[in-house]
Amino acid sequence: MFSAGIGQIDHLHISKGEPEIGMLVVKIGGPAYRNGMGGRAASSMVSGQNDAELDFNAVQRGDVEMAQKLYRVVRACVEMVENNPIISIHDQGAGGNCNVVKEIIHPEGAKIVIRAIVVGDHTMSVLEIWGAEYQEQDAILVKPKTRGLLEAICARERVSMAVIGTTNGEGRIVLQDSVAIEKCRSSGLPPPPPAVDLVLEKVLGDMPKKTFELNRINALHEPLDIAPATTVLESLKRVLRLPSLTGVAQQQTVGPLQIPLADVAVLAQTYTGLTGGACSIGEQPIKGLLDPKAMARLAVGEALTNLVWAKITSLSDVKVSGNWMYAAKLDGEGAAMYDAAVALSEAMIELGIAIDGGKDSLSMAAQASGEVVKAPGNLVISTYVTCPDITKTVTPDLKLGDDGVLLHIVLAKGKWRLGGSALAQVQNLISDELISAGHDISDGGLTVTALEMAFAGNCGINLDLASFGNSVPQTLFAEDLGLLIEVNRKNLDLVLDNIRCGGVSTDIIGQVNSSPIVKIEG
Repeated sequence: MFSAGIGQIDHLHISKGEPEIGMLVVKIGGPAYRNGMGGRAASSMVSGQNDAELDFNAVQRGDVEMAQKLYRVVRACVEMVENNPIISIHDQGAGGNCNVVKEIIHPEGAKIVIRAIVVGDHTMSVLEIWGAEYQEQDAILVKPKTRGLLEAICARERVSMAVIGTTNGEGRIVLQDSVAIEKCRSSGLPPPPPAVDLVLEKVLGDMPKKTFELNRINALHEPLDIAPATTVLESLKRVLRLPSLTGVAQQQTVGPLQIPLADVAVLAQTYTGLTGGACSIGEQPIKGLLDPKAMARLAVGEALTNLVWAKITSLSDVKVSGNWMYAAKLDGEGAAMYDAAVALSEAMIELGIAIDGGKDSLSMAAQASGEVVKAPGNLVISTYVTCPDITKTVTPDLKLGDDGVLLHIVLAKGKWRLGGSALAQVQNLISDELISAGHDISDGGLTVTALEMAFAGNCGINLDLASFGNSVPQTLFAEDLGLLIEVNRKNLDLVLDNIRCGGVSTDIIGQVNSSPIVKIEG
């Protein structure tokens, strides 16, 4: 997963209702097909270790038309507010019916009629119907009196609906195959045992924790070696060729040239109001090759320095989706992921933000011809938060021409710890409309950040980096966490006072000019 999105929900629907005896267990959405069999297990194995047919069967296939229809059914229900017929809802994913059904009936239990599930392939076995991870399906609980209402909504949207059982308070999930029962009855045989008969508390209750034995690999790192004859211009040309900097197909665009450079996505809550939400993304996979802990912290830092350009309600309101991609079962990779997770937890606790969801793919390796090829481990951080005023948003394109001054706000000191007060100071400046443009320092470093802002604003800049005092490559291309802002020259003293009063370090590093010329001195 490499995306960020935002939704909203009525406060009446925040908490799911508890199962009660006599509620109907209902499946709504597309019909069952023979795909996604074993997908949950296959997603955590090295590609090539399985039989090819098993890998093929594990692939999930989407149906966007059915996804839209199912969305409209759920939306119609929730827009009825207190008359919403849905008591509890669970989307179908890993494990298919055998996971989603038992979870939604826990702890009451129910008898489930497997053949009541609508299928698109009538050759499917009970195992396949029960375990296939076909998409665009939800399991819901409804009261019997609202069954007709739900049937009418599903019929209107042309979405299949199947009542597959009733909660009974026995605390078990019992799966019955009506076809097998009828065959035995017609043959004069006793009824067959249930396909599944489990005590829910034993499979969903206090389960013992699984233990993984992971090994760390001590990698030998060498200092960066740059040829003495390499010029700054040559280095800059190489950096600007990186796909992470310039290989962008479609994003939100900013500035007169509509360059895809926006750091944060902002959505309105209503058509006429000013409240809304903001979301951003951060990821630093290349750093993970050297230090998984630093990678995790920098991913959080990038996500927050992207998010900071929209005025938000509070840092403590920020929630995060963490998405992990690792070849976790290979030597060193599982331990690296563990180290990254611990560092991520510590950073978020210190910042006062939290993960409330995410996904993982732990099969990021392939085996072929006796060789194992693995992808670099990665963590994608997606943030989302509420905005009190969606008009208080800053974009990266420079706007002030000759009146613009560039300020570098330092977030990384010593071991690159985030300065939470710096984010707060920037938020205050955005509220007071004292920042005309802003951009986070990330891929490519300070110089690339300044160039991106100039490109987006279709203007030039004069940078003076002499005060940094480091070697030229480190000054120009170090990817330390930081912010670059454009302020009006007449407000410069006020902005500097506001930033420095919070103990935040900032430097004047240049000025904007109307001519399309970039000058770097240092």
